[in-house]
Amino acid sequence: MTAPESDGTSSTGSTTPSSGGHRDEDPDPLLTDHAFLVLVGMVLIALVFGGLTYLSTGNTAGAVLAGLAAGGVSGPVLHKLVGR
Repeated sequence: MTAPESDGTSSTGSTTPSSGGHRDEDPDPLLTDHAFLVLVGMVLIALVFGGLTYLSTGNTAGAVLAGLAAGGVSGPVLHKLVGR
């Protein structure tokens, strides 16, 4: 006995699997290039300001607050400065 041959279509008549198969189109990225650059800039600015504050005062809590404030304030500015 031989196995029945298939013409490549499923019982629903479509050639693409309904789940778990390879899709031709790429999924959308999690972050755009613009958002990524703004976030990286915010993190760098926060680290620099927090580090400098810690080195000058030795106060960890103050350094964390300074870094968070600097990163938060820099967000809208970087959003305007980084071109699309």
